[in-house]
Amino acid sequence: MVNLSWSTEYLLDFNEGQFKDMGYLSRMTGKLVPLLASVLLLAACATTYIPNIKPPPLLVDAPEVQVVDVDVLAASPAMDEFLERYILPYTNKHTRLTLLMNAVSGNGALGFRYDEGLTLTATEAFDTRAGNCIGFANMLVALSRRAGLKAEYQEVFRTSEWSSREDTVLLVKHVNVVLESAGYTYVMDVSGLRFSPNVRRRIISDDYAKALYLNNIGAESLIMNDLPTAYAYMAKAIKTEPLLTDSWVNMGVVLGRNEQLDDAAFALRTALDIDSYEYSAASNLYEVYIAQGDLESAAELEDKVERYRRNNPYYLLQLSEEALVENNYDESLKLLQRAIKKKDTDHKLHFAMATTQYLSGETEAAQSSLSRARELAPESMLVYYDRPLDVLATEYEAELSAEYELE
Repeated sequence: MVNLSWSTEYLLDFNEGQFKDMGYLSRMTGKLVPLLASVLLLAACATTYIPNIKPPPLLVDAPEVQVVDVDVLAASPAMDEFLERYILPYTNKHTRLTLLMNAVSGNGALGFRYDEGLTLTATEAFDTRAGNCIGFANMLVALSRRAGLKAEYQEVFRTSEWSSREDTVLLVKHVNVVLESAGYTYVMDVSGLRFSPNVRRRIISDDYAKALYLNNIGAESLIMNDLPTAYAYMAKAIKTEPLLTDSWVNMGVVLGRNEQLDDAAFALRTALDIDSYEYSAASNLYEVYIAQGDLESAAELEDKVERYRRNNPYYLLQLSEEALVENNYDESLKLLQRAIKKKDTDHKLHFAMATTQYLSGETEAAQSSLSRARELAPESMLVYYDRPLDVLATEYEAELSAEYELE
């Protein structure tokens, strides 16, 4: 971690476009990871240099996917025109910084909108006026530097946050932008998240940030199970920044899904060589050892992995499903309560609670949980959730019984 040496930091409120004195504070904005059922999108702290290590090849009967090199900080004519019209006429750098920060805020001239699903280059983010933390950071760093301002990427090590897409569990991580003017530092974070002053953070290099971009694009392909494309982007990310553990973890998932278990173990052990605290690597490696029948190696990781997974609401959901199949309703409900406490915004968790409550005889509570699931669900799911609860619960129980019987 790089310790910031400036005396005072300020946070620009993204939604209001106003500077607020936050004392000795720093921020960052986001990204994603998979468990062989779970995937990684941002990076962890590197401790060991791994020189010239290349990932094993992906063994598929298909043409190799080529990843065209891209300059994520390249500025378009439209970006230069924006700077010439609104920022560069002012020679005072602090004035330029203030105008630029207000322009990119949610209520500013650019009206940038946070969308965690959009990983974009600087030009793409400027044209779209939307993006996730990486896309926003690319755009702001590019604009700032072309305006003669000092701007750096920053990574924030926040408490693990989990998400779920297409049956893949995601560990969401975060980056933002640090700017300097007149001896002060300012942090711009598109997500609007508030972090404790004690949260670890560090400045990261342009190559590291580019690798995060490539890793995210690869993770999107991995979610869709497009292994050749995911492999190509992970390999490119590793070549760009060999110490990005996220890409080694995701590479392990790619190889594992392709049934190259020895190669998957190599990639995951490499992630742990870089950072022994990369728990997502340990969790995935544990699954590889189980699949290989190497129970002795798996046992060495079991306690560490179990403690890590207990913070994952989707792992708790899995345990609750297993308990439900065994007709252990009390245990299933307890696990779901813990899962929802960790992530109250996912309709799938509330639906599981509703069906489990119904099956255990708590019909009134079940209706309340189903209503909450409807509130949180995307529009495409509403027709499914509008069916009678007894039908939903019966289907849910039957699906789980078939799934765990197959396993």
